[in-house]
Amino acid sequence: MNIIERLKERFEVLIAEKKRKDLLIIETTKKGLIPMLFYLKEYEGYRTLTLISCVDWIEDKKFQMSYILWNFRMKANIIVKFMLDRENPDFETVYKLWPQAEAYEREIHEMFGVNFEGNPTQNEELILEDWDNIPPMRRDFDTLKYSMEKFGEREPKSRINIRKEISEQYDEWRRK
Repeated sequence: MNIIERLKERFEVLIAEKKRKDLLIIETTKKGLIPMLFYLKEYEGYRTLTLISCVDWIEDKKFQMSYILWNFRMKANIIVKFMLDRENPDFETVYKLWPQAEAYEREIHEMFGVNFEGNPTQNEELILEDWDNIPPMRRDFDTLKYSMEKFGEREPKSRINIRKEISEQYDEWRRK
């Protein structure tokens, strides 16, 4: 029995797709994610959490949460994803399974507004200081409007050849 069959036997698998011999993508439900991640770590050898990412599907009023795991023995990745309600983006932390999740969840909380129940540092500032607007990675965040309100209109800098500018700065740095 292969891993897809084992997962389908134990969990609600909405989509299972083998992209390459070393990459499997699984979509599950919000309810099924944590038990599936636990199973993959403890019984299938996916011991390393490589990344947690979030994508804003504003048209569907959902966030896609993706957990990328690595199995060192098999030299393989598995991506486990689920859809989270954009209007009520609350989910539990995977901090107890992987302590490094704390930083990924903290960033997703700050940039998208997803709340991870049980994350010990979620509400501490990570990148944004004194932020007073909707999370900036949400697709309905208006960058221009925010900049105009926060900083006002500015005179545009003269047009420069950015490649030439960087090259000159690099050459100057190398001479030092």
